Amino acid sequence: MNRFNSFTLLFLTIFVLVCPSVNVSADVTSKTKHPGEARDSLKILDVLVNNNKIKNNPLSLQFARRALVIAKSVDSDTAMATAYKMLGIAYFPSSKDSSYFYSSLALKIAESAHLENIKIPLIYNLAMISDAAFNFKEAILLLDSSIRLAKPVNDFQGISRAYNALGNINCSIHNYDGARQMYESALSVARKETLYQQMGVALANLAKEEFEKDNNKSVALQREALSYLKKETGTEEEIARLLINVGNRYSSPDSALYYYKAALEIAVSANLTKVQFGAYNNMAYSYLDKKDIRSAESCMKDHAIPAALMEHDHDWLSSLYDTYADVCVAKSDYRTALEMQKKALKERVIDHKQKASEQLRLLVALLDVKNKELTIQNEQKELLVQKNRLQKTELWLAISMLLLVVLVFVTLILQQRNRVKFQKEQIASARRLIEMEEAEKGRTARELHDLTGQLVMGISGTVENIEFPDMRMKEQIQNRIKDLGASMRQISHRMNRAMIEYFTFIELITGLCNDFINLSGMSVQLEMSQNFPDFPNEIVLHFYRIAQELLTNAGKYASESQVKIEIKIEHGKLLLFYEDDGPGFIYRENEKTSMGIMNIFERTKLFNGQAILNTAPGKGTSWKISFPITQKTSLTLQNQI
Repeated sequence: MNRFNSFTLLFLTIFVLVCPSVNVSADVTSKTKHPGEARDSLKILDVLVNNNKIKNNPLSLQFARRALVIAKSVDSDTAMATAYKMLGIAYFPSSKDSSYFYSSLALKIAESAHLENIKIPLIYNLAMISDAAFNFKEAILLLDSSIRLAKPVNDFQGISRAYNALGNINCSIHNYDGARQMYESALSVARKETLYQQMGVALANLAKEEFEKDNNKSVALQREALSYLKKETGTEEEIARLLINVGNRYSSPDSALYYYKAALEIAVSANLTKVQFGAYNNMAYSYLDKKDIRSAESCMKDHAIPAALMEHDHDWLSSLYDTYADVCVAKSDYRTALEMQKKALKERVIDHKQKASEQLRLLVALLDVKNKELTIQNEQKELLVQKNRLQKTELWLAISMLLLVVLVFVTLILQQRNRVKFQKEQIASARRLIEMEEAEKGRTARELHDLTGQLVMGISGTVENIEFPDMRMKEQIQNRIKDLGASMRQISHRMNRAMIEYFTFIELITGLCNDFINLSGMSVQLEMSQNFPDFPNEIVLHFYRIAQELLTNAGKYASESQVKIEIKIEHGKLLLFYEDDGPGFIYRENEKTSMGIMNIFERTKLFNGQAILNTAPGKGTSWKISFPITQKTSLTLQNQI
């Protein structure tokens, strides 16, 4: 079946290349004599654009441009909207701002001509662009609209695809319950209508570790997903990525290598370069597990890294250099390992700059369209207001007294709403500031992790080349260096929000205090129960950051003092008592204070908690911080997320 479809696709490609109706050099202003032939050509080009958008993006763009030539020749709204839709799809992998431009243009034509079937994929593509810009709210609204439009016309493929996309967005914001619900909805629609590709995608998503902890059940779901994906053409990327995920589930290197090689074979035949990089990267680690260092090095040195250099894929180059460094460490080539780490860091910086530039262009494009739409809406509103004023002048004169009374009540209501809105904006502003701080800490944690690896390997390599009179002393120094590297990695992990969620509450607080003692040499007395319930991730994160800020301030301003921390649950509240006998300071409420103290109050405010600070010069510093942990708090957090 797959071989037949491949031959069919090849025939369609040859047909398009030789068909006179799609000749790029043709006069685009002339009208074709056969509109039916043009429609058939557009259908063929639509298939070719979608099948080549990943594996051969330049060819996909070429087909999309030919579709635009045909559309202009027939002068049809349907043809123009279809051609612009193809351009939006073809530009999506390489230039999302261009994709947004053409998709928006196609949507305007489709809306004016009431082309509902074309609007569904267009709205979906715009949702994916908003998702790429991290505008999750807009993406969710667009996907909901896509589902509402698809239901009346029984576009079950569009419905299932939108549900899968909603599941991915919920995973991005760590709403795993919502994500599971969306994936199950996608699977239900796909099963009912026998949509093999969407069934495979939904099952592959449900097999993720976040939803299926049992390794055997996860592998079973992934194999079932593979069986469905193999029944459809154009699913090579999904199949290859799924094979890699199956391999990741096996602890046996040989079993894992079997799936990685299968994925690599598909990726090579379909020209899926990024999947090839992932397969080689995982194969290298499996070979290391087998102690086959030569094969692991070959995966990196002879295959993955040269291909990534040709593609100028700085994101994968960073990961591949990092993997090659691990291979060099395995064969005790610390000098090369250090060079690879430096290259990995350099490529990561280049990749971050490129992604930031692309993100900025996309946001500018989104903002420009929004501003134009807002300007049009304001002009329309202004015209409507002027018209109403002319029509209702006599009526307003007759009931002016009544309007005055209504105005008073409206003013009071608006004032009340403004107060509520101002309070909400304060909380939202605090949340944005804290999210920015968390993002910065995450970036710092990654850089600390990268730099620590380089420094530890560099020092280890230097020590390895030094002749010591006593080999035991050399071994002790090497062990101390390894311990230092491990401690720094633990610190970087606790700084990273994503890593914090993998630790228990007790492990986080205890580890924080131990790290502080080891780094500062100060005395910290921690008292806390060993039995805490499972708190929501957001409460754990903010409570941990508050404790981190308290210890940081102690290290800065009270380095010679004794620090006492007590954490307990009392009367439905999570309490933190902090005390030190340091120099203290002058604090006045409602006056400008330091960023650290402000963060403590703002984080507490987000959960309707309370923070009380007592301090004075020469009298030390104490804090009492409480977080409510009732069921209402959990529901509030879910609504916020």
